[in-house]
Amino acid sequence: MTTHYWLFDLDNTLHQADAGIFSIINQHMTAYLATNLHMDSAAASQLRQQYWQDYGATLAGLRLHHPEINLHNFLLACHPLAQILPLLQPMPQLQYTLAHLPGHKIVFSNGPSHYVQALISAMQIQPHFHALLGTDNLELYHKPHPQAYHNLCRQLHIQPQQCIMVDDNLANLKTAHTLGMRTVWYGKHSHPTPEINATAPDMSSLLHIASDLL
Repeated sequence: MTTHYWLFDLDNTLHQADAGIFSIINQHMTAYLATNLHMDSAAASQLRQQYWQDYGATLAGLRLHHPEINLHNFLLACHPLAQILPLLQPMPQLQYTLAHLPGHKIVFSNGPSHYVQALISAMQIQPHFHALLGTDNLELYHKPHPQAYHNLCRQLHIQPQQCIMVDDNLANLKTAHTLGMRTVWYGKHSHPTPEINATAPDMSSLLHIASDLL
């Protein structure tokens, strides 16, 4: 029998990052760029957003255009756990859904591993997961870059066809679909598209659609 792997995004999928955590991360990214690239805050904020729009992650723009930046230091500085953890809001019904969803579960995040591990631990859901993978576990590749998905499958010794990806970002799911993964668009904004096998507006709805995806 084939083992199925649920690949869960972290931010705005397992917890509500828009409730304040993303704001903290963005502020620290802007400050880091301003200091290390010697520009004012307005220019740094614009560059941060431009790289995110162009490449799917500010990190990717820095990797391509600013070899002088230490990317591991950037990730550490921009995810200050002391400020982030008090703002953490797990999605409703998260524990119940993870406990009853059949198959192995993986966190597949564009965030760094220290951030991923800290949030999963704080939400007390680590026992539900087979592996926790951040961008620094994947050679600093990120979704929606296909290499991030290939690196994940290689590390876990699994095939894309075994995977069901749950993410709030459609671009990330399009890559997953292209590689042969099944896809669930998560969040209240989700709607059917050709690349999507199912939509899930909230955690509890995942249990209702699981049998159709396995």
